[in-house]
Amino acid sequence: MSEVKARANVLLEEAAKPSLGEIGATLRDLGLGGYAADTFCALVRVPQSTAGDLVLKTGIPDSKIYYALDELAEKGLIEVQAGKPKTYRALPPRETEARLGRMLDAKHDRERKSVTRVGALLEPLRASAKSPATDLAFIVKGLPNVIARAQSMIGSARREIVVLASHEPFFRRLEPDLIKAGRRRVALRIAVPDIRVDKDLERFAEVRSIVCTCMILVVDAQQVLTVTRTAENEAYGITSTDETLVRLGIEYWESPRCCVGRG
Repeated sequence: MSEVKARANVLLEEAAKPSLGEIGATLRDLGLGGYAADTFCALVRVPQSTAGDLVLKTGIPDSKIYYALDELAEKGLIEVQAGKPKTYRALPPRETEARLGRMLDAKHDRERKSVTRVGALLEPLRASAKSPATDLAFIVKGLPNVIARAQSMIGSARREIVVLASHEPFFRRLEPDLIKAGRRRVALRIAVPDIRVDKDLERFAEVRSIVCTCMILVVDAQQVLTVTRTAENEAYGITSTDETLVRLGIEYWESPRCCVGRG
């Protein structure tokens, strides 16, 4: 009978390995140390345990197990019962999920701040690296990349944005970003087909009806993006800071052959 029980325990251990491996990997991804992740995986398999028992179960050295347990306690993932020796147990699954959710939110906040910091550091570096030669054109391929470039340009606007978009789905992808720009008091001039634009955007922008077939974005009279085709894999955009190309983009807005007033 004891042999059957031992065999059953072996099978249970084998079945649990994939789940424990995924749990440990997630904890490490959230910032926990390897010893802490391994200790937590050991604790979820038992009602409670002492540090000595965990050393035997995990193979973690005596000198490291208490650091691992302190880390788990600090993160709120385990409970500690005073005594000689102390005993430890993992939180119930729902509470663990809530704790990990807060850890994930904190991780995202740190990463978002890091990205913002990188952007702030890049700006003066790029400014100092600008070439005196004219920036003629750069090509952006693929619809997601073209849209991302347009959104980035809109997000960088400080004074004025001119948009000519004969393709409604493309315009709709940019509409939320244009509303945000309007709230920043960026002047908006938009030419689109005879469609209803968002009421907030309509409040911020001068809206015209587009006559020609084109998609042009001009930001602060300094940079222009022209878009050709809008199929997922066929779309590409050309972005430039060349003064002539920028001026041509603005002239499209001003030309009655391209844009006309509404009603």
